[in-house]
Amino acid sequence: MSPEGIHASSLAAAATYLDAFEAGDVTEMAKVLTDDVVHTLAMSFDGGTEPHLVLTGKDQVLGFFSDVLQQTSRRDLSDRRANAVADGEVVFIEAVGEAVLASTETLYRNVYVFKFECADGQVRRITEYANPVAAHKALHIPLG
Repeated sequence: MSPEGIHASSLAAAATYLDAFEAGDVTEMAKVLTDDVVHTLAMSFDGGTEPHLVLTGKDQVLGFFSDVLQQTSRRDLSDRRANAVADGEVVFIEAVGEAVLASTETLYRNVYVFKFECADGQVRRITEYANPVAAHKALHIPLG
């Protein structure tokens, strides 16, 4: 595949994943994930450098996000800015996230950077960066 084709397929896989998440469509999310995908939530709630959560394998990733989708009545990732690095297999997407927590109707806003590592038009690794203070305030996760 040409470098342009690699860029296009990686960008499309990342966009499809985020679009499907916004729509609450786990089936569409699954279509672009490798079976051995790893999704890392890199934010730390204790000020350390270890990630908050590492999800390994398609079943674990989709199980976690199925729960997230059930807990939110709306999800938007706006102001998306996507960039693929030189080899085209790594895509960075910045976005402003806004969700409504279904149980309380609380609005949750955060700023995200997603790093997608792709191969052959499939996502094999996602690293998600977000502001832990915003998550703490909306989700009541202890800091420190």
